[in-house]
Amino acid sequence: MKKEKVKIGLALGSGAFRGFAHIGVLQVLSENNIPISFLSGASVGALVAAYFSLYQDISGLENTFLKSKKNFYLIADLGWRNGLVSGTKYEKFIEHLLGRKTFKDVKIPLSVLATDLISGKPHVFKAGELAKAVRASASVPLIFEPTKGSNKNFVDGALSRPVPVQELLDMGADKIIAVNLYHKNEFNDKKFNLTKIAFRSMRIALYNLAQSSLKGSDIVINPDVSKQIETSSLSKYFSRELADQMIQIGRKATLVKLKEIKSWL
Repeated sequence: MKKEKVKIGLALGSGAFRGFAHIGVLQVLSENNIPISFLSGASVGALVAAYFSLYQDISGLENTFLKSKKNFYLIADLGWRNGLVSGTKYEKFIEHLLGRKTFKDVKIPLSVLATDLISGKPHVFKAGELAKAVRASASVPLIFEPTKGSNKNFVDGALSRPVPVQELLDMGADKIIAVNLYHKNEFNDKKFNLTKIAFRSMRIALYNLAQSSLKGSDIVINPDVSKQIETSSLSKYFSRELADQMIQIGRKATLVKLKEIKSWL
């Protein structure tokens, strides 16, 4: 009797500039012909998941990210109302990456997770324009103005589910690979000032919320980019050196789990 094909879901978690590690994860999965039946993403994970669901290739996104040092300042349109940045140019930047595509155009079924600011509950985008869904999912509070929907305001998906595993279960995945970009080694520094306390508190909340959101996953890939995110200069986040480091860390973390993933096939 022919073995029934296992439907593998891949959840790409939030994590801002840590998102370069997602590229390394997808490189290894693609190189080893691991079939992905479903994708989900939150925040930067939503952007990477949307791109891969459309093109089933990640090289174009890597190159665009590395050109983003200049683009970052182009998307920073000051808002000063409900966020420092209005997000209009940011959405245009996402459209530049994804085109004016909708969920109907994806090659791999996709769920994009945002958070409803009014109810505080997760909101899953499965239809409509991809750029709008990704923009909503990556609307970091205070930085970006919330995205308005029908009687709703959407903010970063990380606030409700940093790694959207549940969405893959709902889509019908048999096996789930979760990529969590929040690592325990982010808490090694024991020297504090007011700024560090604030950032540490935020990271603790996201780390614990991510751990909770991993329930239901079969394999967790947890790239340790804790050293890279401590880089003080924002401009360095877009450097080839730092990007390559994160991509390689994502690759290595995936290779460790590859044998187990292949056992599903």
